[in-house]
Amino acid sequence: MIQNRPYVLLTFIYMMVQLPIAIHAQVLKQVQTAFDSHAKNVFQEKIFVHTSKESYLSGELVWFKIYCIDAETNSWADVSKVAYIDVLDQENQPILQAKVSLNNGSGNGSLIIPSVKNGHYKLRGYTNWMKNFGPNHFFEKQITVINSLATPEKEVKAKAQSNLQFFPEGGELVEGLSSVIGFKALNSENKGIAIKGVILNQKNDTVARFQSLKFGIGSFKFTPLPAQTYKIIATTPEKEILIRDLPAVRKLGYVINLVDEKDDMLSLNVSATMLQATVYLFAHHGQKASFAEQLVLKNGNGTFQIPKSKLAEGLSHLTLFNESGIAVAERLFFKRPTKKLVLSAQTDFSSYKNRQPVRLTIEAKDEKKQDAIVESSVSIRRLDALQPIDDSNIESYFWLSSEVKGNIESPNYYFTADAESDKALNNLLLTQGWRRLDWSTALTKKATLKFLPELNGHLISGYIPDSKIKNLPIYLTIPNGSRQFYHSLIDSTGNFIVNTKDFYGLNELIVQTNANTDTTSKIVIKSPFSEEYTSFNFPKLEIKNREINDIGIHSLGMQIQHIYAADQFNKFQFLTTDTGKFYGNPYKSYKLDDYTRFNLMEDVLREYVEEAFVSKSQKHFQIKVLGKTDFFDGEPLVLVDGAPYFNMDRVMEINPKRIKTLDVIRESYTYGPSQFKGVLSFSSYKPNLANLEINPSAVVLDYEGMQLQREFYSPSYETDEKKNSPLPDFRNQLFWSPFTLSDSKGKASLNFYTSDQTGVYIGVINGLSKNGIPGATTFTFEVK
Repeated sequence: MIQNRPYVLLTFIYMMVQLPIAIHAQVLKQVQTAFDSHAKNVFQEKIFVHTSKESYLSGELVWFKIYCIDAETNSWADVSKVAYIDVLDQENQPILQAKVSLNNGSGNGSLIIPSVKNGHYKLRGYTNWMKNFGPNHFFEKQITVINSLATPEKEVKAKAQSNLQFFPEGGELVEGLSSVIGFKALNSENKGIAIKGVILNQKNDTVARFQSLKFGIGSFKFTPLPAQTYKIIATTPEKEILIRDLPAVRKLGYVINLVDEKDDMLSLNVSATMLQATVYLFAHHGQKASFAEQLVLKNGNGTFQIPKSKLAEGLSHLTLFNESGIAVAERLFFKRPTKKLVLSAQTDFSSYKNRQPVRLTIEAKDEKKQDAIVESSVSIRRLDALQPIDDSNIESYFWLSSEVKGNIESPNYYFTADAESDKALNNLLLTQGWRRLDWSTALTKKATLKFLPELNGHLISGYIPDSKIKNLPIYLTIPNGSRQFYHSLIDSTGNFIVNTKDFYGLNELIVQTNANTDTTSKIVIKSPFSEEYTSFNFPKLEIKNREINDIGIHSLGMQIQHIYAADQFNKFQFLTTDTGKFYGNPYKSYKLDDYTRFNLMEDVLREYVEEAFVSKSQKHFQIKVLGKTDFFDGEPLVLVDGAPYFNMDRVMEINPKRIKTLDVIRESYTYGPSQFKGVLSFSSYKPNLANLEINPSAVVLDYEGMQLQREFYSPSYETDEKKNSPLPDFRNQLFWSPFTLSDSKGKASLNFYTSDQTGVYIGVINGLSKNGIPGATTFTFEVK
């Protein structure tokens, strides 16, 4: 026993040495496992909306194209079949809303700007599935609306107040530890302003100086000392003096500093007030982990070496954890994408006359200059004081803007790779990219998914308040058009969801329960539009003198179009939809005009509808359908223009002379959660339910389905007669195409005509390749 003591001692020492390593490895594994579990099966979408312009007059059309992608891969997403568009005022009240059909992630539509007050509005786009992750994941952009008939609001001269904010790298300042502090200065219009400043201690000694680099954003190094207090004083070019407090300083904690070594290596320097500690670095891109490592600090310092090759292109989150597995600091890094979609566009001439044909050629290449197949949207409009060049596009949005907080001024700038833009990008991520991720919530709380993806069509949801009607069927009918009928189940909480298909345009909607079992329930239909909102900083709209002339030109052009081409704006594309009835082909279809016209429905069913048997019991009618061998024991589903009727006495009240056809299904029919003993489906000459009163507890309302696609009006002047027509053409939006598909060689050609409006015109093209690579370009030409 004594002889084995050295062996036992060595074993004990070995175990004590390995125990921290095992514990440390376990912390990192727990983070990795929790992250994987949290990210597993949580598919996310992104939406980009290309609008025809950024400024509109009341009465003008907003044309838009929707690109819906898989947020992880940027590839086209073929999950959601419906997208939602809102235009909200500054109180988040909608002035316009639309449901838009998506096909393989692509959709388009139009909206007519109503008569509203002058101002900036928020246009946003999302899917039902995206509502699970909050409005911060929605697409948002600012559009400007000018009502040329409204009296301009009197400008209130107020002293400009700039906004100045500071953001310590990693999240916190710690006494005695050197930190990089990012800052951002904005004017009252939320535009970056150049700024200079100093940090003063309690003795008014200058301990640090700073100056913005680009868009009012910059950074500087600073070490807060114990027992010291600090003030920040900064000045703007307008000589405005801003006085701010330094962000709170902690006595204990961690500080990180990310350094781009430019040689495929990142260095993340860690400083801590704890001299001996183990920390863990976990990096992820979206829902995928890319790097995980532990580090033992020596004298409170240490450095992680991160190969850039391990990080995905785009935005990566670098999170530092302490020994207890608690996130203590976070930093973002943007790896510029090497995959490119290079779009080029050229018109056949640089200058044109009025009503002259224009031929536009678009070419798409990848980063290797290989031909790329791309789907793109093209907007060509007049360039003037009212319509400046948009400083964002699909490429900067999908790669950058959608990944960080808040609005980015001129996001396209950050995709020019040079020393200044590299530094400016780093400053941007310090000030807007950082958000303190609540890992304790993210990794322990399962995501609550309240909203279903719309896999086949628009979902109509509702509920029945204060009712005992639960786990029972509910029926939805669209009597006009294709006379659709849907069936669902009220769940245990009183909620229901009905999955529609090919539901377009404004329709009458009838929702009801079985009148034989429920005559008192109130049915409420929910709005499918999100009622959650982001904070959105709307700058005050100031109409400058140089814009007034262009407003007059635009207003005159719009009025002329409404006078001379009003009918052209209400032409819609023909929709190819499934016109088949939900029950397929009937066993037999009766055209009532082919038979003797009786005055009573009872006589019709008794005399020549062989598959129906009518009887009376206790003075009430009953109908049974003949199956293959005998009559079913149970009543059939009886529909009138798609609306179900459960009271057979009411069915007998139908005037047969209003009925055109009767379809008979002589089989037991399962539809949704219910089984019916055959089907009798009446169709009237007009979709008015044969003027028969429906269930008094039913909900009847006008309901807008998915948008019908309006055709863009682009006149042609191919003949001298048309070219010399006295009808004026003051279009400033010359062309709009939401769906331009290049051929196998990456080329596409478009043709349109100039109008009577002279000036410089700009073409804006956004596109997404079939491989999910975004790209954009612009071009200009002149009309003299």
